[in-house]
Amino acid sequence: MTFDVGIGKCRSVQSDSVDVWVDGSIVRRLVPETKWQRDGISVLQVPVKLCSARHRLAAGEEVFLDTALITANSAGKLDVDGSGDYAKARLSLLVPSIDATPTPPPPSRKASWR
Repeated sequence: MTFDVGIGKCRSVQSDSVDVWVDGSIVRRLVPETKWQRDGISVLQVPVKLCSARHRLAAGEEVFLDTALITANSAGKLDVDGSGDYAKARLSLLVPSIDATPTPPPPSRKASWR
């Protein structure tokens, strides 16, 4: 199953990467141990090749990643505090895992009311 994941508002588009303003939910998924400050300052730089072809890339618009293109080795760069200091980020952490065949819950062992 393939779908697109919205990650934030496009700040700028270069030939090979896109800078995206991301909020706390994205930052917490990528680096849960980081003390995140506030919305609007964190920037995630992602390769253009991972962006969805179904949505146009333009400054000020939402950026969507195509989950079919993201692998375990897909990487971007994250600037948590907006200082221009980027660190490597595993983009696979943004893709929720979906189990196509969920296991049924174990039978209940509740006492009967009789």
